[in-house]
Amino acid sequence: MPAFAVTGPTTTLGGLVVAALGGGAAVIALEPFNRVALEGVDVLVSLAVGCGPAPDGAATAGRLGELRRVLAAADAAGVSRVVHVSSAVVYGAAADNAVPLTEDAPLRPDPAFAWAAELAEAERLVADWRAGAPDRSAAVLRPALVVAAEEEQAVLRALGGLAGPRVAGRDRPVQFVHVEDVASAVVLCATSASPVDGPLNVAPQGWTDDGQAAALAGAVAPPPRVPQRLVGPVRHLLWLLRIGATPPRAAAYVTHPWVVAADRLRALGWVPAHTTEEALVATTSCSALATLTPRRRQQIILVVVTLLGGALILTPIAATLRAIRRTSPKR
Repeated sequence: MPAFAVTGPTTTLGGLVVAALGGGAAVIALEPFNRVALEGVDVLVSLAVGCGPAPDGAATAGRLGELRRVLAAADAAGVSRVVHVSSAVVYGAAADNAVPLTEDAPLRPDPAFAWAAELAEAERLVADWRAGAPDRSAAVLRPALVVAAEEEQAVLRALGGLAGPRVAGRDRPVQFVHVEDVASAVVLCATSASPVDGPLNVAPQGWTDDGQAAALAGAVAPPPRVPQRLVGPVRHLLWLLRIGATPPRAAAYVTHPWVVAADRLRALGWVPAHTTEEALVATTSCSALATLTPRRRQQIILVVVTLLGGALILTPIAATLRAIRRTSPKR
């Protein structure tokens, strides 16, 4: 039986993976990585970096450092297979994104959102390790938004766009994958008789729209629609008021599409047990804004939009007055 080493074993995903791999196989749980020798390990399963950022999109530099150390240990021990969990956020969210994105799409993570940029950096580190010897393989899994335990829903709340305003006149496609399905994809790649190499998207077939997603997640009414130019500022203000869950740096991910196709993983025999709707229903309710009555929520959004509208009007007026003062002759 092969021997596995797993980073990030104390997360919901890590626990599922360790349990699935432990049936007669040797599993070393690395949490945190503390220079445990990896001699005798056949497959390194790297989960720690992709398990999610803090709600404000805080940097994961510490986890990147651990990834460097564990890859160096794998190099020294002669480990030839890595299964690394990243995220579909590495593709970036943009109006011109294909729907859905395949693994051939370029990586365009929003540099303003530290977690997305550092996930792309983690993939680069894994690619460098992969290129270090001809017999190595590295399966890099890129899940859609992962639905996990309540204590691990910071990413879902931040990037799901389930509360707060939507762009007027447009339904944004959104996609969710159950943590159990991500675990089954990891186990499939780790235990495959033939090494799995390269990027693989992890997502159920299809997607839903943001309004339907909010309803499935427990919202009492669909999120209100506002002009696109106001979506970011409104969400920013809601974030400052601690009503919304999306940090300003991640605004693109709740405005533009970034759903993915998992055809390559399906070709290996992976079949998800949950649809995107079923995965979302398995979560708890949305943020505080989503659970307010429709009337109360509309009142809050109206106040926010009014304040922003006033700021947009007054800003050029103030700038004009300052210019007049600068050009007026001094007495």
